[in-house]
Amino acid sequence: MKEKLKLFVCMCFSIICLFSALTVEAAQMPLDLVIRTSQKVTGDWYDANGNKVLSISNGYINGCRIVDGADFVGGYPGAGVLIIQEAQGRKAIHLQWLGNGEHKTLIMNKKDQLTNKLQKVHYESVNGVYLGMNRQAVIDLLGTPSSIEKMHSRETLKYTNLGLKVVTEHNMVTVITLTGKNAHFAKSGLSIDSSMLDYYNFYQFNRMPSELSKDKYQGPFSIGHGEYIFFDGNEVSLTMYNT
Repeated sequence: MKEKLKLFVCMCFSIICLFSALTVEAAQMPLDLVIRTSQKVTGDWYDANGNKVLSISNGYINGCRIVDGADFVGGYPGAGVLIIQEAQGRKAIHLQWLGNGEHKTLIMNKKDQLTNKLQKVHYESVNGVYLGMNRQAVIDLLGTPSSIEKMHSRETLKYTNLGLKVVTEHNMVTVITLTGKNAHFAKSGLSIDSSMLDYYNFYQFNRMPSELSKDKYQGPFSIGHGEYIFFDGNEVSLTMYNT
């Protein structure tokens, strides 16, 4: 009986060890995959003052070799930690990548907003607010929001009197939503009351949105320049996200 008990305990211990080993192995990311992921953000990245902060290419960041990585989530947009080998030791850099075209953006260490263009431009706007705009610049322009909802690094600034809400992530505008009839897009003049035909004809969508499904989510409609329009319920959103 004692021998059977000892055997059972040994088997349990072996299973636990095996499971732990598999868990560790699953948590580790092969270096070639880490480097392949870094290729999503290849290029030179600049801060708001035009200073080059990061240069990423061929498995190197600022001339330092990428030696490891961790905590990768998503595809594009996505985020993760890249570890480089500097002269004085290893250094971990958290990067979050999002946006396309003119709005391709890199958030470094969850605070520093970087762009791969020295002169960033936008296409569409609402009340002077555009994608990529700084949070404080929005408040300086529109005044104090009617209310603010916050979740981690994401904030929703609601301007009830203007019929719009502005979503910022890491202090950068990523979504502008028309919620009231008095709000409209600056370039097209279209609002929540405009027809799907009007939206299609002006922005030249690559597919026709359904008027019958206007109150339902139909996916993103590209308007070029890395900007997208979504229809959801009685709201219309301009965003840099294509999912």
